[in-house]
Amino acid sequence: LTLAFALTSCSVIRPSPEARYKRWHASHAPEVQEYSAFLQSNASADTVPMQALLRTARRWRLCGNIEFATPPPELWPNMPPTLRVVAQLRDAGILDPTLARSVYRDEAMNTCAGGSSGSKHRENRAIDFDLPPNSDNVARLCEFWRTQGPALNLGLGFYTPTAIHLDTAGFR
Repeated sequence: LTLAFALTSCSVIRPSPEARYKRWHASHAPEVQEYSAFLQSNASADTVPMQALLRTARRWRLCGNIEFATPPPELWPNMPPTLRVVAQLRDAGILDPTLARSVYRDEAMNTCAGGSSGSKHRENRAIDFDLPPNSDNVARLCEFWRTQGPALNLGLGFYTPTAIHLDTAGFR
């Protein structure tokens, strides 16, 4: 009992992702609002919740970097085509937009996260997702990529069978 008490007393209580985003957003609200308005004007807002859309990388803690970032305004036009593909995949029941894990990464974050020097994350064209645990998601995603990917310039990659990369920077 004493050991159990000691172990629970020493545990680190981390704020929830929602609390971390809320804290970050408090000092970045104007730029987030501008980015959101831009996406709204391009018919691509609300496809991915802003908290997920502004996540830098899965490994942000290991990299000693920030969890959330707004991309530079000159890169904003690169995201709407990717969000339109995400909306199609969401509507087909293949993707859950709340499971976005990595979107825009600056060069330092991209290097630490293991991204290539030509990473589409640096261009604000890519989103990494965890797939929902449906047994046929991978097959359905691959079929979508084969049939619609060329017209959408869809790049698709698999980190694991359930962790994927999507971008609209060329069919591959």
